[in-house]
Amino acid sequence: MPPEAADAVEAARRVLDGRSSMAEAAGLLRRPLPSAAHRHVRHGEVQQLTEMIDRAEDAGRVEMLTELAAAAAAPVADPVRAQVLARGATRLMALHAPEPAVALLAAARPLLSGDELMQLETDRLRLHALCDLDDRAAFERDLPGVAGQAERLGSDSQLCMVLYDRAVLAARAGDAPCALESVREARRLRARVPTEDAYAHAPDQFALQHARIARQNGRLEEALGALEDMRKLALAAGRHTEAAWARSELGITWDLLGDSGRAGKLLRSAAAEAEQAGRGDLASHWRHEVGDGADGADGEDGPSRYWQRASALMLGTTGRAEEAVPLLRKAIADARDAHHADLEADARNMLAAALEECGQPEQAQMALRTAIATARRSGDALREVRYGTNLARVLMFDGGVEEAQQEIESVLALGERLRASAATVELSQSVAITLARAYDTAILIAAGMHKTARELGEDASPQFAAFARTRPDALVRMGQRARAATMTEALRIGRVVEADGGSAPELVSAMLDLRAGEAAVQLAAARVEDLSPALAARDRSAARLREAAGSAGVSLTVGSVPVGRDDLAAALAPDEVLVDLLTVPEGVVVTILTPAGESAVEIVRWPEDDRRRMVKQMERACRERVRAHRDDVVETRLAVEAAVDALDAVLLTTVADTVRAVMPIAPRRMLVSPENELFHLPYWRLSARLDDCTVSILPTPGALPLLRARRRDGRRPWISVGDPSGTLRHAAQDLPAGLGYRPCAPETGALLRTLPAAGRVHFACHGHFEPGNSLLSGLDVRAPAGPADPLGMPPPAGPDAPGRFTVAQISGRLYLPHCSLVVLSACTSGLPRVHPASEFTSLPGAFLMSGARNVVASLWFAQDKAAALLMRAFYDALDGSPSAALVAARRRLAATGRAEAAELLGTDDLPPFDPPFAETVYTDCFQHYGVD
Repeated sequence: MPPEAADAVEAARRVLDGRSSMAEAAGLLRRPLPSAAHRHVRHGEVQQLTEMIDRAEDAGRVEMLTELAAAAAAPVADPVRAQVLARGATRLMALHAPEPAVALLAAARPLLSGDELMQLETDRLRLHALCDLDDRAAFERDLPGVAGQAERLGSDSQLCMVLYDRAVLAARAGDAPCALESVREARRLRARVPTEDAYAHAPDQFALQHARIARQNGRLEEALGALEDMRKLALAAGRHTEAAWARSELGITWDLLGDSGRAGKLLRSAAAEAEQAGRGDLASHWRHEVGDGADGADGEDGPSRYWQRASALMLGTTGRAEEAVPLLRKAIADARDAHHADLEADARNMLAAALEECGQPEQAQMALRTAIATARRSGDALREVRYGTNLARVLMFDGGVEEAQQEIESVLALGERLRASAATVELSQSVAITLARAYDTAILIAAGMHKTARELGEDASPQFAAFARTRPDALVRMGQRARAATMTEALRIGRVVEADGGSAPELVSAMLDLRAGEAAVQLAAARVEDLSPALAARDRSAARLREAAGSAGVSLTVGSVPVGRDDLAAALAPDEVLVDLLTVPEGVVVTILTPAGESAVEIVRWPEDDRRRMVKQMERACRERVRAHRDDVVETRLAVEAAVDALDAVLLTTVADTVRAVMPIAPRRMLVSPENELFHLPYWRLSARLDDCTVSILPTPGALPLLRARRRDGRRPWISVGDPSGTLRHAAQDLPAGLGYRPCAPETGALLRTLPAAGRVHFACHGHFEPGNSLLSGLDVRAPAGPADPLGMPPPAGPDAPGRFTVAQISGRLYLPHCSLVVLSACTSGLPRVHPASEFTSLPGAFLMSGARNVVASLWFAQDKAAALLMRAFYDALDGSPSAALVAARRRLAATGRAEAAELLGTDDLPPFDPPFAETVYTDCFQHYGVD
């Protein structure tokens, strides 16, 4: 072949092998070709060169091959040469070299005159390269022209990619409105393009980007919905790795929200799917397994391979922080180069944890400050809250208390803005989980400063003393904020609706619809189901309530703002005291408030692991004691006594002593607001330490004035609900004869029809507590006929299986505008879930939310005979004050001898003691919730 028709592939190989210079080969290849046949051959050679470009793994090699291929294409046609330059630019961008890609695309553009579609593709690729370069100014400058050209040519595929890149750039810059608007429009356009379109990312990738942008900016419902969409799209396209990735991102989202249990379940499921798809590297990462290789995962996910191994070292093992430090530093560098702001921030946060474990707190502080700045730069508020909390804790434990106080205050303000923006209870509670650690830190700082100032006395500086004096007030506010506050908001809405419900009944219906919608969202989330349908239904219910309120001229802008100390003090009677018990990882902060507005603070050193272990031991001991065989009576009795003695020693004695310190005369009544696992403890034991005062439980301090405002006289019909199973022999003896209670069929439909008119309600049946999904806790009823209620239990397994009147049904279907008292004579009827958001999700919480002023419920398995005697004594003593009547009933039960108990119950089958039911397991089983 003559020189003018040189073999282009061979010429390129000679250059790559160093046998020829680039200038010599390019000059030779640019020579005109003598015939059409030669041009046809050259066209094939150019195709081979572009395939070599696609296979090249080095950016320098790509540039050389692109220059040679473009020279070889010059004698063929300008469009062919432009295609070569665009191909080289695309490969350079894939190798994270966008700067030379921009130059290649600029050279390609003039070669495409007359081909508008190719010009558009080239311009769009250039915008993508500018996105990779993070050159937002140049991108926004050129965007209108490219977008206008795409619209004029009707190219939705090109336009959706332009908007996709714009969303990415805006998210990096922290411009949330622009990022969200762009990615939403990009997804809308992508939906109009054929799925297999070569110019656009797969639809599931658009959904993933949408989710990440929404998540960064606190649009939690939107993020979860987009991830559910991603999963559906990936499964429909047979992209099983991407479907697993969607599930992992759902897990990461819940982890960011602080719900590690749900996150772990999703990540384990994602790992199993990844293994089935042949991606063992991803499965190992999501399980936090340490691999054998230095890089952890394979090269496909390059920027995260060091992060995967480091996180496995930190999360999956102990004592290997020093090994993780260099890996994390490399992960940070890789993530920064690849513009992975979330990965960079997470790696910096984990680097801080590793440095702290290595005994380098100052370096840990620096790493956290940089992590916060990284998250803030990209508008990632959730991560900013988490890292700011970590920084405050490092500062606090390193002696910088005042600096820690300033840091945590800004974190709490940001977190509360996020919580306020969450549209549903489930997401609000999830944000509250993230906030919980921040509030733990703030509470510990505030309580510590108050105690330090008190111990220093006159030696404290005036500035420190003045600052510390405000801490009890701050603790009262934070005690309400630390809980998810859903109960407070529900009570406020209920109060507004109740005031106008008589004249505007549609308000009541709309409120219940919204509560049912909230419960449906929470149930779907607990079952790890697609939230999109439940969220859409909930949003429709919220709109209906707003419309109903507008039609009735009612303002429902109530929120969950904490009730101030003065308002709480004013809601207390002169002989009452409020006790707020706040849990932090290191212990329990006890805050006392008197009717005069005086406060006291104590810190009980009781680590979280020890607390939860004691609660479990007490529950197990009480359960085994109630069900004990005669041979095990003494052993189980001693176990219960040991458990309650330990509780007295570690917590209740301190509470009683603190109350005495601030109220020299023992109060008549104590209102206790616990948190988390502390709700499971028997606070009636306090009464013996404070001259037999009554004890009532509040879901949150802010409930005090709201429940007190409910006008209930109990003069409406009194309703009793019996045991549908027929297995509780003594349940029918709960109510003394002649009280006038009217029976109601133990069926969900009958209850929902009958109870709204009730002044009092008494349930005597089996109760069930579901710790994993407390909205399905409930009371035994007959299984309903017809279709299952989505807020109820799944359909029963057989014809004789019982139904259940659930927490979700009570909160979402039941309205009790006249009810002064609900008594739940059933097992474990007073237990709420132990949840990081510390929301009082329980049967008492549901009945209080529905309108009841007082609830009596049990903490553990209730012994049938003891419960019947206690209830009879309770109703005999009930004359206005349920809490006082319960005190009298406890005393009466403890004093009832064997002969009297046998006569009342009609059986000699009693515990082998006299009195038979004087133990704590019987007398302290039931507690009072509410305000009398």
